[in-house]
Amino acid sequence: MAMTFAELVGRIAEIGCDFRASREHNEVVVAVPTTHYIDPHDNEKSLLLHVMLQEEGRMLRICVPEVYAIGEFEHRGAMCEAMLAANWRVRVASYILDESDGEVRVVSDTPLEDGVATSKQLSRTLTLVAWTVDQFDPVIREAGKSGTIDFKAIDEQVRSEAPGPRRRKSRSKRERRELADLIKAAGGVEGLRKLLEDNNL
Repeated sequence: MAMTFAELVGRIAEIGCDFRASREHNEVVVAVPTTHYIDPHDNEKSLLLHVMLQEEGRMLRICVPEVYAIGEFEHRGAMCEAMLAANWRVRVASYILDESDGEVRVVSDTPLEDGVATSKQLSRTLTLVAWTVDQFDPVIREAGKSGTIDFKAIDEQVRSEAPGPRRRKSRSKRERRELADLIKAAGGVEGLRKLLEDNNL
């Protein structure tokens, strides 16, 4: 069973964000304040995320339309390169260019198939899409204006906010010896792997 429009509206309402739903357009528009990005239509520090179900509720799309009009920038090649570099840095959202009119959008597609997105999943995806547009805006805009691509500041910020690497707890001598005995008794690593798979472990 695919996700319904009513379920989508309900999940977004659970998040508690500012939104309006349009059954006519089959989408929910979520308003998000920004730190860097300025909406070109009203010159406000905000953006609108359009949330919609596609493929009869089997695909969830979050789209920020008209992020940029690439024709308004002098250094289009550098701007496209910066957007590709941003795509490489994020997992959830992608900058896409409509070559027919130069519109740049940020899009996130999530296959649902017969599942339903939870409010936590929606909240996280909305947050990541908005973060992508807002945080990369200074770099992408500068690339379009001057041709300079510089991700140093944002890369450093992300590194400083990321949790440190987790160290794996080392095994005691006894545990290592027991593991070696298990491998030997099973006829090697492949034998142990097969034994574990056969027992659904």
